[in-house]
Amino acid sequence: ATAEPEAGDEDSREVRVLQSLRGKICEAKNLLPYLGPNKMRDCFCTINLDQEEVYRTQVVEKSLSPFFSEEFYFEIPRTFQYLSFYVYDKNVLQRDLRIGKVAIKKEDLCNHSGKETWFSLQPVDSNSEVQGKVHLELKLNELITENGTVCQQLVVHIMACHGLPLINGQSCDPYATVSLVGPSR
Repeated sequence: ATAEPEAGDEDSREVRVLQSLRGKICEAKNLLPYLGPNKMRDCFCTINLDQEEVYRTQVVEKSLSPFFSEEFYFEIPRTFQYLSFYVYDKNVLQRDLRIGKVAIKKEDLCNHSGKETWFSLQPVDSNSEVQGKVHLELKLNELITENGTVCQQLVVHIMACHGLPLINGQSCDPYATVSLVGPSR
């Protein structure tokens, strides 16, 4: 979107929405065994915006249920249609083998934001057989830049409180304060 200049306003700038994605590739489970004598796989996972790879996990060796537990963060530099997660079997001698994928439409990301979800792996092409699931946690953040100033969203989740004192023999009404120390805007 472009801001309309007001009368006498010579320094009107464009307003653009920047998006970023934060999440965690937790694990995969129940992958098909390798057809060779050693049934285990050396797996890694990639994140793609359409066909462009934007993140890659470390390789988890000799597992059919690899535990990645890797957090990721990246800015989304352009428009895209699908956010895809590909699970690969690392192959030293040949090209790495795509085991399966999870593809999420951009407009469906908000349905998964802030949640941990098990996604079933889908075939990469029509003649491949696939089984297994991938455990993902996604969070879509939007940063709005206006006149060169970046507004950031701070999200704080208090998951649980334990051992809080009783007040006059009754439960208390707990709350938390958050202070942000840094440059003022």
